[in-house]
Order: sequence, then C-alpha cells, then structure tokens
Amino acid sequence: MPTVETNGIETFYHDYGSGHPLVVLHGAMATHQGWAQQLQTLADEYRVLPYDLRGHGKTGGSDRDSYTVETYADDLAAFIDALDLDQPAVLGHSLGGMVGYAFADGYPEKLSALITVGSATPETFSAREWIFRTAVSRLLFPAMGNERVMNAVVRAQTALLGDESTVDMDELEQLREAHDCTVPELSTTERSKVLHAAKDYYTSSWSWQLFGLPVLMLYGENEPFIEPHAGFLEAELEDCRTAEIPEGSHNAHVDNPEFIRTKLREFLGEVNADRERAATR
Repeated sequence: MPTVETNGIETFYHDYGSGHPLVVLHGAMATHQGWAQQLQTLADEYRVLPYDLRGHGKTGGSDRDSYTVETYADDLAAFIDALDLDQPAVLGHSLGGMVGYAFADGYPEKLSALITVGSATPETFSAREWIFRTAVSRLLFPAMGNERVMNAVVRAQTALLGDESTVDMDELEQLREAHDCTVPELSTTERSKVLHAAKDYYTSSWSWQLFGLPVLMLYGENEPFIEPHAGFLEAELEDCRTAEIPEGSHNAHVDNPEFIRTKLREFLGEVNADRERAATR
C-alpha cells in the first residue's frame, strides 16, 4: 500500500501510467477509488495519481481539531513536494475541486492546469441557491456515510429537482462492487471535520488571480445552480474553459465518464503542447 507523509499524516495513493502527472482529488465522504477506475485509460498518456484525502479512505483521520479547504490545499502542496512532481495538473471533483480552487489561489506556480468537476465557487448567485446550499450543508453532508439517510435525501432531491439531478444509486453501487470501491465508514468526529471544511468553504474569498493558469470547469447538465459559476469563472480568469456534461448529475464521473475523459484529453493535450512550445523558445 503506497503512502507518503504529508503534514503529519500518511496519505494513501495510487500511482500508475507515465507522462505528465495528473493528481486526482475525490469528493467529500468518497475515496480515490471511483476516479481511479474511471481514469485508468489515461495511463498511456499521463502519470495518474489519485489519493485519499485526510479523514477519508485508507488515509484515515488525524488529530487536528478541524479541517478547512486550506488544510486540504496544504496537504496537496505537501503531496506534490514529497513526490517531487513538476507542475502537475490537478483534477478535483466536488470538495476536491474546491480544494483545487484554494490550492490554485495559494500555489498557482505549482500547477500546469486545474480541472474541476461539479465544484461551485464560494459565490452565491441567487436566493434559491443560498437556500439549497444551506439545506445541503445541514442535511446532505451529515447524511453521507449513512446509507439509509443518504437514500432518503437523494429521494427528496429527486422529488424537488427531477430524476436527472441525482446519480443513479444502483449504478453507483454496481461501480463500487465491480471495482471494490466500498467507501469506508467515517467516524462521527471525522465526518464533522469534513463537514466543517465544506461549510467553511462558502465563506471563502479567493483573489482569482491565477496568473494565466489554464482552468477547465466541467459540470453536469442536470446539476442544480452551478451554471452561473461557470460564467463567473470565464469572466474572472485569464484562461478558463467550461463545458456542460451531457446527462450528468453532480456525480457525472458515474453518469458520463467518457465525456469527461474526452474533455480531459483535449484540454491536457493543449496545455502540454503549450508547455513544450514555451520550453523551446
């Protein structure tokens, strides 16, 4: 089981493929495994490095009293330094993408590119979105890890926002079973710390001065409230591309992984070609 020390914890990770490194950050209450399976076909072109965030999976918890997105961003910096990665691209889903935004804001020079999937910015663009975010932070995040409560919350979201707004739970379970992707149960203490990080994120204020860092923001066609965030980033950032994932919910890596892989190849191919041209000047 490969691990690396990052800020006082042993971080579990996978490392496969060759080429420019792509570090992968999963969402809250998940593990590296779901994304690891979906990205294996990129191993012919990239060195893919998914890892379990602090408090999750085989990395497990720590003795810190609380977590923030900055905590996770500092862990990412330590992970990159420990493995001596030269300006990797970072892909983050949901909370992982929020960590990516925080990391890019603090360490833009350490990255070659940032890709987020289903990750809103801290900004709020409507009263309805604010109400939904409040409900999610109080109900959905605490429910994760409790299957019965989680299923009830998913049913409620489906009733309010439509069948396509949530991931197919049967399909997600089949993916986990096929690839041994069982999500370890988080302790009440660790779940509370992760929840704190997610809630605290929405009080953040980033400079969005990423100095030309290429950014790709992907979001599900059926994901509520996120489209205005794509427009916001396109307006704020010097080099930002966005794309809607057809038939995608918040967990679009389950709904439409092929679309995501295609967009990743296109985007990273352009980024790496630009890096090579710059190196020869």
